[in-house]
Amino acid sequence: MAFWDNMKKAVKEGLESTKEVLEKAKDKTKELGEKGVTKFEVMQLEKQAEKRFCRIGTHVYDILVKKGQSTISKGTPDIKKLIDEIKEIEKEIDKKEEELTD
Repeated sequence: MAFWDNMKKAVKEGLESTKEVLEKAKDKTKELGEKGVTKFEVMQLEKQAEKRFCRIGTHVYDILVKKGQSTISKGTPDIKKLIDEIKEIEKEIDKKEEELTD
């Protein structure tokens, strides 16, 4: 009878160990999934910033070439708005990247 008692105990301990391992794996998978979502959000924000950089270039070209102005500054209305938007996007990216390091 001792043999079967030992077998039951070994199986029970094995099942408990397996349960613990699977629980840890589940938690790790969830964590990795959340990090993947955050990385994707960072990529989207970077794309938004890139679009604004392109729009700045377009506005600068229009002002200097098409409108014939000889100067432009970061205070030019359309340019200032885009610069402010880029700064906000950079802040959001910094927050998201901070989440990834936590």
